[in-house]
Amino acid sequence: MRIFVAQSKTATTSPAFPRKGLASHTGRLDVVARMLRASLWTAEGVRRDSSFVVTLEGPPSPPLTLFFKGRELEADLSDERRAAEAIRACMKGELKGCKASKKSFEEVLKGLGVKLYVLREDGEELGEVGLPAAFVLGTQHDPELPQWLEAEAISIGPKSYLASHCIFYLHYWLDRSLRSRGSPA
Repeated sequence: MRIFVAQSKTATTSPAFPRKGLASHTGRLDVVARMLRASLWTAEGVRRDSSFVVTLEGPPSPPLTLFFKGRELEADLSDERRAAEAIRACMKGELKGCKASKKSFEEVLKGLGVKLYVLREDGEELGEVGLPAAFVLGTQHDPELPQWLEAEAISIGPKSYLASHCIFYLHYWLDRSLRSRGSPA
């Protein structure tokens, strides 16, 4: 199991966001929608081997954490608008395979129960990664990590990349390494 965990310090916590202008009217919920797609969507549909968790900390009532479970998710994430509609449905409690809660980012990290990797430009070069694992990354800002967090800092390169691209790359890396070990990807 692969879990992608994100913190958005600005994304709205209200499902009453407009269908258009996602980038300018929602505290960058568009970035979250792209991360959701990268975490859980393929040409064949929803990835069943992954989950996506995001803590939204924008107005009007933060925090709001959304747990998307690929194994159970019934959503079309084929484009950014559909991903945003899945986020809206999850916020309203109307999406099978997704649960909304008032858990803080710190509470989410405490409750994962798997090895944590934090993506950072100055982390160790990506190497062997054991699964199950959670990959922690920010949206457009680095996540605020608690001092007690025991996580390995890993890097996919010395530059800052879009969060959704980091997720795509991690999927590629994990699928490739599982295939080379003879495990199903």
